[in-house]
Amino acid sequence: MNEIYKKCSDQWNEIFSKDTINIPENPITGNQIFDGGLKWLTTGTESVLDFGCGSGTILFLCGLYGTKNHIGIDLSETGIEHAILRSKKMTTGTYTFYHGGIDKIQDIENDSVDAIILSNIIDNLYPVDAKKVLEEVHRILKSHGKVFIKLNPYITEEQMKEWNIKVVDGNLLDDGLYLWNNTKEEWEYLIGSYFHIEQYQEIYYEQYEQTNRLFLATK
Repeated sequence: MNEIYKKCSDQWNEIFSKDTINIPENPITGNQIFDGGLKWLTTGTESVLDFGCGSGTILFLCGLYGTKNHIGIDLSETGIEHAILRSKKMTTGTYTFYHGGIDKIQDIENDSVDAIILSNIIDNLYPVDAKKVLEEVHRILKSHGKVFIKLNPYITEEQMKEWNIKVVDGNLLDDGLYLWNNTKEEWEYLIGSYFHIEQYQEIYYEQYEQTNRLFLATK
């Protein structure tokens, strides 16, 4: 594993080790914006890849919406172990999970996947790696395929000082893990370099008092 991300992997291994091995009973999470985005992604879709899938929850939600074939990739070994165990409880769809990072997505064939999920992952990578992931997603996505890109909130300079967040380099921060702290406009420019942005929405999570940013895009 790339040593840059070992700290991230170790932290997520610890988080996933505390999870119970269960699966969602229906695709509705209760967050209207998230649910609408996922319904858009899965409509007319058979195959879905989730890069940074954790223990597979979003793929299982996709399966409950009716998608057929699912691939998950994550650096957390514990997350993947749990995803495999959870997938055995699913009665809809087929699921394949891989422990790894960009190396695993590079193994996937060109123009082979209908839809791709990047949920709170590309802004937790070094910029060069985030761009490489977007290039790989563009390569493996079928023509007119869909991309669901969810990003962490933008952190202001005042918040950085208040929360004692360190600057690694430029917009790359150390907030306990890594955060490529781009504005909405900077993300629009980058994502728009690879895909056609269909919609932008903000998702508010009341339990965390935090707003994520959601881009729905097509190839």
